[in-house]
Amino acid sequence: MSKTLFDCTLELARVLGVLTEGVATGGSTSTIVDTVERTEADDYWNGGTAWITYDAGGLGAAPQGEYSVITDHVQSTSTLTLRGVTTAVASSDRYAVAGVKYPLQILIQKVNEALPVIEKVDITTITIAANQKEYSLPSDVWTLKQVWLQTNTGDSDVNDWEQLFDWTVKKSATGTANVLVLERQFDSGVVLRLHYLTDHQVLRAATDKLDDSIHINLVVYNAAVGALLWRKAKVGESDLTVNDLLNYYQAKAAMVSNEYAMSLPRKSARTIHPVFDKP
Repeated sequence: MSKTLFDCTLELARVLGVLTEGVATGGSTSTIVDTVERTEADDYWNGGTAWITYDAGGLGAAPQGEYSVITDHVQSTSTLTLRGVTTAVASSDRYAVAGVKYPLQILIQKVNEALPVIEKVDITTITIAANQKEYSLPSDVWTLKQVWLQTNTGDSDVNDWEQLFDWTVKKSATGTANVLVLERQFDSGVVLRLHYLTDHQVLRAATDKLDDSIHINLVVYNAAVGALLWRKAKVGESDLTVNDLLNYYQAKAAMVSNEYAMSLPRKSARTIHPVFDKP
């Protein structure tokens, strides 16, 4: 199952140790009521974040998977006021909250900063044309790694891809797509399969998905380092826990980065077979 920005921010708050979970006893599209757990003083959660983690109906329906900034907390009614979710929070819905120490926009920012370069495969951009050896690459190509040629057009499920090695990339002016230059002319109508590295799309909405090739821990632990550096810059030495946490999560991020390192394709070198005249 794909992970989303909702999942990434929730796990980041959990890793940072600022997450508190509960079960709603009621609510609306702009409130969460929890008369059991939310006994903190007025305004305690103001500026923090609420995530709806489970829909009591068990169908994964809204507001599950949505988050919101908390604008008010009233102790006497055990009510968190939200900027809003699309569907009313109901009794027995599960939720999680984090205080203003790490605001939602900082969590989102640090998740995006931790997104690694990804491999992308494209089979729609380039179709071989007659008398043409140069083709504009997709605009998001960062580094082109492999080029494959379709050798069978008679069956959509059997393309018989053949890897090409005799190609180069010609740099274009800034703001213009680079150009793939083939050294041979191929039959028109066949497509090229491109393997390339590109930046991960920015995650903006709660439902935006993390690329399936990336383990969520790779993002979360590196985002935790970024969040702690942000916190340290904000409060200096007044929060004595930051340095210890920063050292721990820097080591953890390095370990996770090694464990979940992405295997990216490389452009294979062309093999040269010299021919020697017989004596």
